Amino acid sequence: MKKKQSIIVVLLIAIIGVAGITIAYFSSTTTFENVFETPEYGTKYIEKFTSPDNWLPGDEMEKTLQVTNSGNVDEAVRVKVEESWVSKKGTTLPLTQGDNVAALINFINNDDWTKVEVDGENYYYYYYNYKLAPGETTSKLLDKVTFNPLINASTTCSDTVVDGVITRTCNSNGTGYDGATYTLTLTVETVQYNKYQEVWNTNVNILPTKEIVVFGLHVNPKSATYETGDKHQMFAFKHAATAQTPAQTDYRYIGNNPYNYVYFNCNSLDNQNTSTCEVWRIIGVFDVEREIDDEENPGQKITITETRMKLVRGSLIKNDSLGNDWTIATLKTFLNENYYNRKGEAASYGLKASTRGIIEEAKYYLGALGYNSINDPFGSTERIYEQERGSKLCSSCGGDNDKLKWQGNVGLMYPSDMYMTYANGVNSTCYNNPHKCYKSAGLATKGWIFNTNILQDQSTIVNTWLLSTYADRVLASFENGYLNHTFSSYSYGVRPVVYLSSDIQIIDGDGSSGNPYKLQKAQ
Repeated sequence: MKKKQSIIVVLLIAIIGVAGITIAYFSSTTTFENVFETPEYGTKYIEKFTSPDNWLPGDEMEKTLQVTNSGNVDEAVRVKVEESWVSKKGTTLPLTQGDNVAALINFINNDDWTKVEVDGENYYYYYYNYKLAPGETTSKLLDKVTFNPLINASTTCSDTVVDGVITRTCNSNGTGYDGATYTLTLTVETVQYNKYQEVWNTNVNILPTKEIVVFGLHVNPKSATYETGDKHQMFAFKHAATAQTPAQTDYRYIGNNPYNYVYFNCNSLDNQNTSTCEVWRIIGVFDVEREIDDEENPGQKITITETRMKLVRGSLIKNDSLGNDWTIATLKTFLNENYYNRKGEAASYGLKASTRGIIEEAKYYLGALGYNSINDPFGSTERIYEQERGSKLCSSCGGDNDKLKWQGNVGLMYPSDMYMTYANGVNSTCYNNPHKCYKSAGLATKGWIFNTNILQDQSTIVNTWLLSTYADRVLASFENGYLNHTFSSYSYGVRPVVYLSSDIQIIDGDGSSGNPYKLQKAQ
């Protein structure tokens, strides 16, 4: 008979926060009686851990750590990691037994954290790779600690013989990992971002912000400008809450000719090329609302929000008129019946069956723009964005607030879609006052949407309808580049817009005109 001896250890984890290291950079001493107000500096630690009394080989203990910037100063973050094993008899044990690490720390999010060893020391650092702006939280550094099941107990055994039966008894000798105490100490250090290399004496490169990837598409850091950022990627835009939408961030392609070409309206997703598809352009990625049936309450609707790609056709399909009230406009009906179903007039260029299978209805906001000033009738692009999602009704909407929004498959671009392409330093005049965005002054051509407002199979830029209204008029981007209102009876260019379903992703291509992106449903 052999009696097994379990290995039991006590696991201790300590977290030490160090935040006051940087306050000297906000102090000032002077012989004059001046008052220097300093911004608030603060750090919050988000930790989850319960110390076990009996930590057996193979046991996984949940352990997480995140850091939040609770102040008003940009911060750099690093975490000092120290480990120790102390035997039952009080002797220090190595961190490994042979080739086996005794405590397995599962560090995760390795793209966000960089490990740096310190020569001659028994500790190491993990640097968070990105500036931590006020209100932001790091990703988790780790998620669990496991007692390696390959670790052997240090025991002293003795045999006894009774009636010919040998009994072996093994007990811990107090010098091994059984009965020992393992301590993991995490020391969180933060410093104001612009001083981290000097204070920490490090050459680690902590980036200004974390790059975002959505559906396989890359987004420039939110602090980047067009001139210094990658001009082929999307840029992040933060918007304040409006009458119809919460505060949100969306991602848009801006500038003259970004890499946002995509094969679309193909014969099949299995064969995407120039001969079987049209080439559309990706406006960006947005949080999109739509109403769906409530499965728990038949006959009722619920509103869901999904992150989805928004596409615009590479060229305009035709000229047509557009009524002041989109919800009853004949153009709205044409786009969502004839064009969507590839029938009637649109039998040769409408959406194909494979295409209809990868788009979903979306809620479009129909707020009317109000007057701003005589030289700037619509205001800035951000003001236009707010009013598109505002509470002002079109003049022919009859006071019906239901007409502030519409849900369907095919729409038109917002004015903000058109003029956001000039943001982040592309052209300040077109962005801040779209009414002054003149082609003749060399301004409008800096935006890719304007450059592609052409009728199919033609090359001349034409007046193009946009979705929002202004008083009793309809808004359009004119062939000379500027935003203005016009009569709904006029015949201007029609450029369809759709939102892809939320399970569509990029699988190939680089988005250039010679190598457009290819789409696929997520598996």
